[in-house]
Amino acid sequence: MARYFFHVRSADDLVSCDREGQELPHLEAARAEAVNSNREMLGERLLHGGALGPRQVEIADESGKVLATITAEDVLMQNGQFRAFPDDVTKSAPTAQIISAGKKTAAE
Repeated sequence: MARYFFHVRSADDLVSCDREGQELPHLEAARAEAVNSNREMLGERLLHGGALGPRQVEIADESGKVLATITAEDVLMQNGQFRAFPDDVTKSAPTAQIISAGKKTAAE
């Protein structure tokens, strides 16, 4: 298996280098890992009120060559539509309508 490194480039072009890397069977597996990492970072930003910005994850090989880049747009959009993921845990969240004192809630 090859070792891939996931460097994070921020909006101000600062790079946080992955020094350990991860052994994965192929570049597509590394892309999936980068998408998941970027999803987590975006989620943390949204949760804590930070700007989403143009942060990206760069996938590099052991020689340091960047093989692919996963941007926030790659994670959020697909073919011009907001993207859905098969492992989206919110699909299991309750969707029943909530009525309080005869008034509809914003969820409705």
